[in-house]
Amino acid sequence: MLQSIRNRVSTKVGLLLLVVFLFIIFSMGGILYSLFLTFYLSHITEELVQRGKSHANVLSEHFTPTTMNHVARMEKGSNYMVVVLDRNRNVIANSDTITSAHREYLSATGEHGAEEELAVEKDWDKKPFLVSRSLIMQNGEPVGAVVMFSPTAPIHQAVEVLQGMLVITGAITVLVVTGIVFLLSRMIVRPLLQIKQATGEIAEGNYSVRLPVQGGDEVAQLAASVNYMSDRIEFYQKQRNEFLADIGHELRTPLTYLKGYAEILRDSSMDSEEQRAYTEIIYEQSSRLQRLVQDLFDLARLEQGTFSFQVERFPLEEAVTDALTLIEPSMDEKGIDLYYEGPDQPLIIRGDRQRLGQVVLNLLENAKRYIPAGSTVRVRVKEHKDAAYIEVEDNGPGIPEEELPYLTERLYRVEKSRSKETGGTGLGLAISQEIIRKHNGSLSIESVKGRGSTFIVGLPLKKDEEL
Repeated sequence: MLQSIRNRVSTKVGLLLLVVFLFIIFSMGGILYSLFLTFYLSHITEELVQRGKSHANVLSEHFTPTTMNHVARMEKGSNYMVVVLDRNRNVIANSDTITSAHREYLSATGEHGAEEELAVEKDWDKKPFLVSRSLIMQNGEPVGAVVMFSPTAPIHQAVEVLQGMLVITGAITVLVVTGIVFLLSRMIVRPLLQIKQATGEIAEGNYSVRLPVQGGDEVAQLAASVNYMSDRIEFYQKQRNEFLADIGHELRTPLTYLKGYAEILRDSSMDSEEQRAYTEIIYEQSSRLQRLVQDLFDLARLEQGTFSFQVERFPLEEAVTDALTLIEPSMDEKGIDLYYEGPDQPLIIRGDRQRLGQVVLNLLENAKRYIPAGSTVRVRVKEHKDAAYIEVEDNGPGIPEEELPYLTERLYRVEKSRSKETGGTGLGLAISQEIIRKHNGSLSIESVKGRGSTFIVGLPLKKDEEL
């Protein structure tokens, strides 16, 4: 139990904040204590010196027994003691009884030079008195001295009271700060605990869990990232399930044809024309199966980085026109008008001519697959700044806006049916995206539902660009 408490983030954060707060509190308390003591002692010492100076000034004008007695009576009953000395350091007036502790300072007053006013003793902690000496001057010569004594016992009492107040205040502050710190730590850690619980549920397959995103701090950003992660995991889980179903169907259909017609050819007697028709069906289905397997293999190699490229410098429009030549007969067969607009001058890029042609062919195949007869496909190759762009635009049914971010995900299909005429396998755009990335290019998609789509491939024109 104790180990569990020690391992909690809230406990660690709380203790850390508590240590920081206590360090700040005690540091400030020590500084304030030192400043108070310094100013308090400075005030007492300054007042002691000023009182001695005031008495010395009076005696300098009237150095008579009457004045001396007057000065002594002024300090009777106060916290101070005054002693008047003559030039030979003999006591000629005093306000209180002189003890041996006083005489120690009186005998040493002549050892402090000719300075008129000075604090002879400032050690309040170890000495019984604070002591000042002020010279009585007449005609520029010292004729005596006024020695002031202030007992340090009241200072000790004041310091003890101050220390007691600081201890009590510090204890109360520590208790209050401890409570506040642990409340704050719980408030800070609570979202993390919620995130921990949410990630555990996501790991168990509950992708519907959502975290509240409040504010814009790092914890809120983390919560938003967890929500996004949950969405993506749910999406990929759904895609995986659909992929397994689709691949199963795509493999089963041609295999069924192959097996069925192969059995017919093996077990039936038929004329050569029928054999040719069945053989053609077997060939088409085996080709379809081969393309599917090859696409899967190419995509795996692209994602693993083991796909080889034949890099060369070539005019981009040549790869585009090669793809147009291949697709044009099937476009004409479906009744789709195909238009091409080339650049004003050759756009030389560095890359794999065959793979980039495959990208263009994939985009054109997608357009042919999804748009109806009588539609138009326009292909443009143009230059903008330091990049070449290939645009494949159609006026077909368009793509829903919510589907656009997922089009280049592997195995994703806008058409969820398994119709081989429209659905495809969902691999073409994923393969195209990887090929474009390997060429340091970009693929963007613009579409308006009911008005058509435009696929834009951007490729760098810099001569030193590497794959």
